[in-house]
Amino acid sequence: MKRTFLLFFALITSCSQSGQRATNSELIIIKNRDFFDNKPQLTPIQLGEEKPFTSLFAQLEELPNVDTNTLQQLLESIGDEADRISEKKFPDQLRIPQLLSRYKVFQTRLGIVRYINPLQYADSTFVKAMDDVVISWNIFADHYNRFSTTADEAQVLAPQIDKTPIRYKDRKRF
Repeated sequence: MKRTFLLFFALITSCSQSGQRATNSELIIIKNRDFFDNKPQLTPIQLGEEKPFTSLFAQLEELPNVDTNTLQQLLESIGDEADRISEKKFPDQLRIPQLLSRYKVFQTRLGIVRYINPLQYADSTFVKAMDDVVISWNIFADHYNRFSTTADEAQVLAPQIDKTPIRYKDRKRF
């Protein structure tokens, strides 16, 4: 009885149609359009003698004008250029923790969008992440410009300040 029962279920399962799924091998084509409807404004960096950000900023300036078909290549190129700029390439007077951390935030935001699948470009989280890249760059550039201006003013004022050392015996006790 058990054998006939098992044979009966085996026969039913083997004769039933296996719902073959038709594979859709069509490519999904993304409509080629400008990615940014409202072009973001990028804050330029004041470039002095050392110009580690020239190439990076030039590529970032192309970002508002890019279409969806070339966005991935541009993001990867910007990411590679951002990775090449290390802490050591910052001007000596601007190698300070506040500025370096702002640059790392920019690199992190860029890393989030850098390798996203192009099919997700219309997703609201990707659009928000792209806005975060622009915002983090603008914050970094504002800080860079402010600190570089402060550093330049300090270099101009430095020769005017009397830097006579205080000797031990000249110190006053409080």
